[in-house]
Amino acid sequence: MLIAAVVQTVATALLAGIAWTVQVVVYPAFALVPAGSWARYHAAHSRAITLVVGPPWVAQGLATAALLVLAPGEPLVWVAAVAAAAGVAVTLPAVSLHGRLDPAAHPGDLRRLLRINLVRALVWSAGSVVGVLLTTASGA
Repeated sequence: MLIAAVVQTVATALLAGIAWTVQVVVYPAFALVPAGSWARYHAAHSRAITLVVGPPWVAQGLATAALLVLAPGEPLVWVAAVAAAAGVAVTLPAVSLHGRLDPAAHPGDLRRLLRINLVRALVWSAGSVVGVLLTTASGA
């Protein structure tokens, strides 16, 4: 259980760090992309961010599933699982919004994306704290 808890914690902390970087740096910079360059820029961003977010998200999911199997009666496991599921739930509307995003044409969509990402950053940050508590409780 300890290895799964460590993997889950590290993956969730990585996701939190990525989300905060996106919140403070990446999404605000979207507004600076010239309208004629937006489609190309966004396509490149989408490919690159998938490579950055994908591995820790898969690791988080697998480790959370392992924790649910290994320690189904541990309350912190369930809190970590809910936090992981909340990260997925909050990401779904962000993905949908990304599909139609054009900051020059619809600046309100960028503000909405920032609000969604803020919730995601807070969820993953809270999940990181839960992960640390779970790892500590697991004997680290």
